[in-house]
Amino acid sequence: MIFTILATLLLHVAYRGKRKVIMSIALKILVVIFLSGIKFMFAIPLSIIKYDFTFIQTLLFSVVGGVLSIFVFSYLSDKIYKLIKKRRQNKVKKRSVKKALAIKTARKYGLVGIAFLTPIFLSIPIGTYLALYFFPEKRKTIPILITSVVAWSLVLSVALTSF
Repeated sequence: MIFTILATLLLHVAYRGKRKVIMSIALKILVVIFLSGIKFMFAIPLSIIKYDFTFIQTLLFSVVGGVLSIFVFSYLSDKIYKLIKKRRQNKVKKRSVKKALAIKTARKYGLVGIAFLTPIFLSIPIGTYLALYFFPEKRKTIPILITSVVAWSLVLSVALTSF
């Protein structure tokens, strides 16, 4: 949210010169890509409503941001899991309500359910971590997550550009 506000303020300053207009377009693209990787649900409306991107631009930038985020967080998920495992070695294992809910969801809906929920309801970093935690085979998990990002990007872009 703070990043979006700062980017919007920078865009207003950037419109003064011809050279800076190009920077403002690049900054808009970077904002959409970055936001797609973190909070996917907010990136597409921002791209269409605030920045006036076309359907193709919105689809392209949101997919690029989401896919990059999946790759980055799939790489980091191994490191995060190892760090958490080291910290919990000496502690007594307790099952929290959140962990129990995550386990129940993963067992009931599987990888497809987690991938379906990831871009919209979960964030891409959290969804990627959960998917790789419960389904650690990356060759199977990552393509399903990417398919979900592309599908949600297509659905939201069509829905918002149609109205």
